[in-house]
Amino acid sequence: MSPAGIYPKEHKMIENTDIMLQMVESGRGVAALPRWLVEEVSERFQVAPVALGAKRVQKQIYLGIRDNEAEIDYIRAFLHLAREKNNSLSTN
Repeated sequence: MSPAGIYPKEHKMIENTDIMLQMVESGRGVAALPRWLVEEVSERFQVAPVALGAKRVQKQIYLGIRDNEAEIDYIRAFLHLAREKNNSLSTN
């Protein structure tokens, strides 16, 4: 917001996403959240994603695992889900 010369009157840290979304929904705040999260909760909360700037904010998340844990079912399932989500975002 600062490139546009807009500054919040107050900055409040909220650790609970549901409360944060309720504040946004009620017009009492804004939040910087991943687009996928906003889209996922849009049925529960009346919120919509808005891009921050022409290029958007791009982030990468890296995952590290131990070699001996690579074949654990829940880790493999998590990796599969993360790759699927990444591929679906790449094609949109």
